[in-house]
Amino acid sequence: MKNHKKRILVIDDDADHLFLAREFLTREGYEVLTHQSPFGVTGLIQAVEPDLVLLDVHMPSLPGDDLAAFIKADERTRHVPIVLYSSTDEDHLRSAVVRHRLDGYIAKGDTADLRMKVGYFLQRHVCDIVSDRRSLYAVE
Repeated sequence: MKNHKKRILVIDDDADHLFLAREFLTREGYEVLTHQSPFGVTGLIQAVEPDLVLLDVHMPSLPGDDLAAFIKADERTRHVPIVLYSSTDEDHLRSAVVRHRLDGYIAKGDTADLRMKVGYFLQRHVCDIVSDRRSLYAVE
């Protein structure tokens, strides 16, 4: 049986950040897709079915934390884990995570932290799915 390569969608308006994130995460063994606009994201998520979305906060026209709220409000995309990936002040990131019920945040700039937290968020999501499936068969 072939292992499923985890698919990560990175959304950022900065082409350089997209390139760096794609290169680093690809070397870590992930399939990485990028998107340079906040527009069309819910349709893209439905089409590519990522295991994790890394989302920048500072994008023109629609801030990433507001975009995350739209993604979580859509029943077709709300199951996808969303992690804010930004150089924004960490207090703002924590607040946005709580406010929009996101999975977490990763501060840009520390590749060791990126490696560790991406692995953590992907593993946590797998554990949540297994737990949800087990609860379907639980006897009350």
